[in-house]
Amino acid sequence: MKESYGMDRSVFLELTEKIINSKGFGRSTTYANLLRFLVHCSLDEDVPKETIIAAEVFGKPDFDPSESTLIRVYVYKLREKLRKYYATEGSADPYRLRIPKGSYGIVFEKTNQASGVFRLLQKRSLRTGLVAGLIVSLFLLAWFQIGQGRDRSLRESAWSDVFSNGFPTAVFLGDLFIYLEEDSVTGLSRTIRDPDINSRADFEAFRMHDSREGVTTGELSYGLLVRGSLQWIKDLTRMFDAAGHFFSIRTISRFNPKELQDQNFVVVGMIKTLGLFKDYFTYSNFAYDELGEALILKGREAGERQVFSPTGDPDGYHTDYGFMAKFPGPNQNTVYLFCGLWDTGATQSLKNFTDSSLRLSIEKEIAARLGEVPAYFEVLFEVSGIDRTELSTKLIRVFPLEEQASFWADPDNEMLNP
Repeated sequence: MKESYGMDRSVFLELTEKIINSKGFGRSTTYANLLRFLVHCSLDEDVPKETIIAAEVFGKPDFDPSESTLIRVYVYKLREKLRKYYATEGSADPYRLRIPKGSYGIVFEKTNQASGVFRLLQKRSLRTGLVAGLIVSLFLLAWFQIGQGRDRSLRESAWSDVFSNGFPTAVFLGDLFIYLEEDSVTGLSRTIRDPDINSRADFEAFRMHDSREGVTTGELSYGLLVRGSLQWIKDLTRMFDAAGHFFSIRTISRFNPKELQDQNFVVVGMIKTLGLFKDYFTYSNFAYDELGEALILKGREAGERQVFSPTGDPDGYHTDYGFMAKFPGPNQNTVYLFCGLWDTGATQSLKNFTDSSLRLSIEKEIAARLGEVPAYFEVLFEVSGIDRTELSTKLIRVFPLEEQASFWADPDNEMLNP
């Protein structure tokens, strides 16, 4: 194998550059560098591991595959780019580059050329197959146009960035902080959920003042997902699957700030469960009051402050507030934040943008208020519900956001300096 590849090495390298420069491949230098690296390694018969790819292509020498799906997601998207290339611009290429599932090596396949006998048989059967072929073609064309119409609606919406900027998409679900408590007197070991402890910082503060004798507490490596998480996963899966878009799912407790420059982020949860993403409200038009469980509109005198806080019984009829923000990431990627003061608001804020009819209605109202749907914006919704199930939603406030967000330039930002 090495000898045959050596003979055609220049051919494969030229073909690699042709793919990278094709219209459909896009302008992502990351994908270009990844493809070049995999091709060179494969020509040298040295299939790389995830850690090698992370170090050589992404500059992450301390990469841990058990903590991040970054490489797997990028290679998955690269397979998709190659598939689309050979379905269009590269259909006549003499060789094809393929990345088998479960491997990071490139397989170089020679395109089968039709023999003279085969071409003769094709010619003789052309007339008899014309009608059937025409029917099939018309059916496929109609199906393709319907699918493209559906995709176009999503790809031209607020979600357009996840399809156009070349980054993989990671969904992070807000999970509740829990901890372990062991009582040496009773011999009991319990997992505790305290509504007043929503982060490691809260937990450490609690431990400093915890003077109970015989009781020790410890941090757990996982959190507790709220009931609405199932609906969030369902809504996102249905929407992205319809568009053929791959994404990974993890919890906020597994979020690593080092990943901020590598992916588009879709973050969903109650505001108190968002971990470091709560820092966004330092730069938002709204402030988050965790103790008062409220969102406060900034820029007003104390006596004129607008405070938005849930009312009613969360297990009965109640009013909640949902919040959505789309803002730029630190590396030309995009962050989508869907949250609520309770889980009703979080569920509805996401549903407003995953349900096609609701999304079109919301985007139409945003355009009516701002003159257009800006590249980046934030929205506040009032949501009515019963037993944490939303009943109705109303857009209360919408603000455009600056494209060059000062959020990422602040040296005190804990997300960039954990």
